[in-house]
Amino acid sequence: MNNTVALLINLPILFLVYLMIYFTQNLSGERHFYGISLNNNYFNKYEFKVLDKRFKLLITLGFIVFAIITLVLIYIFNSYIFASILPILGFCLYQFFIYVYIHNNVKALKNELALNISDLDIEKTNVVFDTEFMNEKNRIIKKFSIWFMIPTIVVVLIGTYVISQYNSIPDIIPTHWGISGKADAFNDKTFISILSQVLMMVGLGGIIYISSVGSLKSRAKLSIDDINKSKKSHLHYLNMLGFTFLILIIGCQVMLIHILISMYNASDVSPMILWPCIIVIILAAIYQTYLYYKSPSKSKDAVYSVDDEDCVWIFGCIYNNNNDPSLFVEKRFGVGWTVNIGTTAGKLLFILPFAILLIILLLI
Repeated sequence: MNNTVALLINLPILFLVYLMIYFTQNLSGERHFYGISLNNNYFNKYEFKVLDKRFKLLITLGFIVFAIITLVLIYIFNSYIFASILPILGFCLYQFFIYVYIHNNVKALKNELALNISDLDIEKTNVVFDTEFMNEKNRIIKKFSIWFMIPTIVVVLIGTYVISQYNSIPDIIPTHWGISGKADAFNDKTFISILSQVLMMVGLGGIIYISSVGSLKSRAKLSIDDINKSKKSHLHYLNMLGFTFLILIIGCQVMLIHILISMYNASDVSPMILWPCIIVIILAAIYQTYLYYKSPSKSKDAVYSVDDEDCVWIFGCIYNNNNDPSLFVEKRFGVGWTVNIGTTAGKLLFILPFAILLIILLLI
């Protein structure tokens, strides 16, 4: 890899991360402003707009700084690996602290304005529970849970087979492949190194499956303005979301399976498999972002529920409510879902990725 290639790879990725962060509030729906419950009629109030502009300014300045760091790592130190890791991780950490800073300012401003404005909070409507809707929702979830399971089981079976065929694996195995699919890092074969690779692949497959099913199970907030229309809208959204998750899972699992097979054969990764998977995953993720942005549960006329309370959120991004059995809820800031660490399963799922990474590092 030369300087130009490293630049063409790393800088666009950093810029993409910057754009995602810059427009995060725009994708967060009409019920929350930087992680704080807020009547969307006040999103454009001068004081709140100032905080929004401050966030975007600080994020832009951070991007410029980390772009310069990327250039320094590439052109002065010729450190391509660090250039692909440190600036992005550093920028993500930086944006988190900036978000917390703005979140706390929004929270303080809301409390201050609430002394004179009575309707700053979103309207506390009655919760709507519809048995017919819940049965149809559960039927959709059950259908997709079965479909999601098939590629996940295949990854587990192939991982088990690779371990059972340990003696047939070449003594030198690839551990990393470049964008062309060619292996560019190798290691001596040991049982621990094979086991760590399989654990990583199977663990990622399991996390993807649990997260996908859990996201479909997240709370659906019907609208009291038109119940029938709202039910149809939610069920259509759930079906489209399920199909998108299925495409993401298949793309991810095919890529994981191919990597396992390439490691087993000590061969290169085929670009004819790698790149179609990457393109499918990116396109599915973009469409899923659009679906989430249009989620009926994010609209201003959705009913009020327990996760709309500010007190059960840490920094407006970590949900902690032991009185809510939901494992996943929609994020307040950004796109996607987050676990409820107030539940035992939520705590386990929250720490699972870190535990898998730690185990792999210890095994290696």
